[in-house]
Amino acid sequence: MLKNLLKKNFRDFRSHASEFSSVFILSLLSILIFSGLLAASQGMEEKFEKWSESSNMADEWVTIRDQQENKVLQELKDKKSIDQVMQQQYLNVKVGTASSKKQLQLVIDNGTISKPAIIKGDKFSTQTKGIWLDSNFAKENDYKVDSNIQLNVNGETKSYLIKGLVASPNFIAYTGPANDIVADHEKYGYVLTNTKTIPSLKNASNQILVTKNEEYSEFDLKEDLKDVLGTSLIDISNRNEKNNVSEFIQKKNSVKKLSIMFCTVLFALVILTTETTIRRLVNKQRSIIGLLRALGLSKFKIILHYVQYGFLPTLFGGTIGLFFGPRTIAPLILDKQKPLFNMPYWEVTPSKWSWVMLGVLVLIGSIAGITAILKTLKDAPAKIMQPQKIKRTPKNIVEMFPRLWDSLSWDWRWVLRDISRAKLRALIGIFGVIGSLMLLISGLGIQQSLNDSNEKTFGSDQSYKNEIKISPTIDKSIMDLMDSELNGDYQTIQQLPANLSTSRKDLMSLITIVEPGIYMNFNSTDYESVNLEKEDGVFISDYISKQLNVRKGDSIKLIGNFSEQNLIVPIAGILKVGSPQGIVMSKDYWGELEQLYVPTTVLTGQKVSKKISDDEDVVQVNSLAQNLESANKVLTSFQSIIILLIVFAVLLSWFILYNLGALNFTERYREYATLRVLGFRLNEIRSIIIKDSIATWIMGTIIGIPLGLLFLDSYVALANSTTTQFFMHISSLRIGTAILIVLFNVILISLFISRQVKKIDMATALKSVE
Repeated sequence: MLKNLLKKNFRDFRSHASEFSSVFILSLLSILIFSGLLAASQGMEEKFEKWSESSNMADEWVTIRDQQENKVLQELKDKKSIDQVMQQQYLNVKVGTASSKKQLQLVIDNGTISKPAIIKGDKFSTQTKGIWLDSNFAKENDYKVDSNIQLNVNGETKSYLIKGLVASPNFIAYTGPANDIVADHEKYGYVLTNTKTIPSLKNASNQILVTKNEEYSEFDLKEDLKDVLGTSLIDISNRNEKNNVSEFIQKKNSVKKLSIMFCTVLFALVILTTETTIRRLVNKQRSIIGLLRALGLSKFKIILHYVQYGFLPTLFGGTIGLFFGPRTIAPLILDKQKPLFNMPYWEVTPSKWSWVMLGVLVLIGSIAGITAILKTLKDAPAKIMQPQKIKRTPKNIVEMFPRLWDSLSWDWRWVLRDISRAKLRALIGIFGVIGSLMLLISGLGIQQSLNDSNEKTFGSDQSYKNEIKISPTIDKSIMDLMDSELNGDYQTIQQLPANLSTSRKDLMSLITIVEPGIYMNFNSTDYESVNLEKEDGVFISDYISKQLNVRKGDSIKLIGNFSEQNLIVPIAGILKVGSPQGIVMSKDYWGELEQLYVPTTVLTGQKVSKKISDDEDVVQVNSLAQNLESANKVLTSFQSIIILLIVFAVLLSWFILYNLGALNFTERYREYATLRVLGFRLNEIRSIIIKDSIATWIMGTIIGIPLGLLFLDSYVALANSTTTQFFMHISSLRIGTAILIVLFNVILISLFISRQVKKIDMATALKSVE
């Protein structure tokens, strides 16, 4: 008998190939996307953890005011919350002469905490003369191990032997001394050395690296650091707060959250479709189930037979997706991340959660078959074989308005009564449309949101033609030359790193001081233009205000090298700005705080001459178009994910709606046969099918649009960081495109299914069970 049941399985899979194929493909696509994105994120996370462990990466980076003695070192070592502590000195040096545009961040290191990975050459040593150069900088500038490099340190140019090429865990996301949008490895990098190589920097320090004793909390550690360092402390940043490390952590977390958010909606739709498919197919075979029971087949064998309806398509589809996801999607994602980060190790790592989700899909598919068959097997065989009674159709809402009801054509009345009679079936169709719209709106909207945010930042918020980054020690004659050559058409700003502190939280960010001009424009979160000069206080960017949990009227403490005293300032407003993030204030208010205004950037609408750009005090010159291009380059790491989401959203929309449409036809098979027997023409029945689908589409669209926008807003927020904030924006055209894609699928599927009406065997369809 089991052999015959197996044959019946094959016949059922063949006769209902479209429905089972949909479940198979949906399972494949959902696990493919989920396992691929998660394998990329998991790979990034595991390699980061492995490197942090092997390098003994710091738990906290402590910025202090320059000290010439290491007297605090022993005091810190005595603190029980601290496991290891290391002082170091870092400063910017130029490659070659003082006029060179290439800069390196030089670090006097002792190699005990955050030990560099050796890409090539000798192991780092504090007892060997020489330097260990950033491998990316070396590659772009063709420096080799055992060759020499000229560095200008504190005004003195000397030649140093390159002992090795390295990747440092302290510089994973380093983009240069001016915190450029993307790293330019040809111009900027870092170099590690020791006091034996540069004796003049012996005992000097402006940063402390700390590892935490696992028995103590981070709060205990920070309190001990504050207690020992006192007023010399500027900032304490953990791995999630230090920009050079946190950018990488935020990116891997973003990829993981993207996979979870997208696949949450996706899995909900797949589970809904799978459960609905299996339940309806089992219910359709009630008479066959009754016959099998009447022939003496046990309940167990019948359950085993029908459980394969859900088990096999989800198992085979999910397994194929699980196999190909980490091998296709994950490498594509990682290849887009590699140019942005100085990570020596990259590897795809399949996640155990992909196996868990495969198990969940297979389990739900199997349970769907079991619950449907158990409900049927409760009755006696004779009752099972009897056709199910058609429930009396209750009045729908429209029927309560007689004039409106009378004005409707007969097919619309049929559709509305059918929805009223089969509410669950209609609800499942509506959920299918809602889910499809959410996926499409998020896929089409996130790309536009990220691009438009960049264009707003480098277009309307910042409207200069050229940006000139200058040294804080720039000669007055060069400023006079700029004033003359730019015809006074410029605006200066000063940017300083600072610790933003509240009673609840500290965060390392940026202070931007702006002199009056036309090239920096700010808007509040109420979309009103902000005049910095008219306000007595500072403004804070929206994203940073949420991170610190502050609002207009609160006070915030500014701590940095710019002042020996901490500055406590009132927050005059919240800015809706993509970049710069942090604190923004006017030059006049900075002066009221008794601070010296030293410009670091000149913004102009004029062309910058070679005489200005070649000056040794001019760090770099970038056009607005170049900055926009750099900002968009960062988004390329998301573009591959976005394209995948759009493609899969369209495919999933098709398969989900097709599956639901096919199942609706299967359920209404006898009804359509009855209509044909009563003399209804094919085009009239086709009209019913199309209008029923349109009614479902209308209700799903009404709910799906606002839910899709909320989902998109959450999706866009995943790309935010302490340096850039993005804002949700999707044009009416793109929303309309999403709606039309779903409508096109709905109508196309309806037309395809309506062709099956011709194939109805009216005699068999209406034949009662004898």
